[in-house]
Amino acid sequence: MRTAIGCLSALVLAAAVPACAQPIAENSEFRVKLLAPLSTETNRKGDRITAQILSPAEFAGAMMEGEVKESKRGKKISGTSVLNFTFDTIVKDNHPIPVNSEVKALFNSQGKENIDEEGRVIEKKSNVGKMAAVTGAGALIGAIAGGAKGAAIGAGAGAAASLVLIQVGAKGADVKFAPGSEMLLSVRERRK
Repeated sequence: MRTAIGCLSALVLAAAVPACAQPIAENSEFRVKLLAPLSTETNRKGDRITAQILSPAEFAGAMMEGEVKESKRGKKISGTSVLNFTFDTIVKDNHPIPVNSEVKALFNSQGKENIDEEGRVIEKKSNVGKMAAVTGAGALIGAIAGGAKGAAIGAGAGAAASLVLIQVGAKGADVKFAPGSEMLLSVRERRK
């Protein structure tokens, strides 16, 4: 009887606790598809963005969510438009997984690589160097405050505070990606 009750209790607890998401290997490649337009013309700082994960297979169909951090329109002839955004969360089976992502390639809705909807060449970069500096500064402050243990805590706090931003830019008035545009991202799980 006790064994039956113990097994029943384990089943009830297992059902109440959400299933652990699959771990994400360091610097995994994810291909995602935008579900709404992403543009300096229509998006503003703070706008949420969502993309559907196409690959890897174990995450296909899940959502990747993020936020526009900066949207700057350029002048029609000589200006440069800039769009800063981040994908910071994967949502799989209603379970959020915090991530950092870097852009490796962009494809417009016609499948052309590193070209926006207007045919402009896209320049892309991320702030990985800045993120490393923030993490290092956190470790230094932690070391001063609490030795080796403080350094580890400070490094973790610095890393958690800094998200990797994806920046795309183009010569001209706007950067535009239509729904169906795809991105190839290097993704890693962000530790809390």
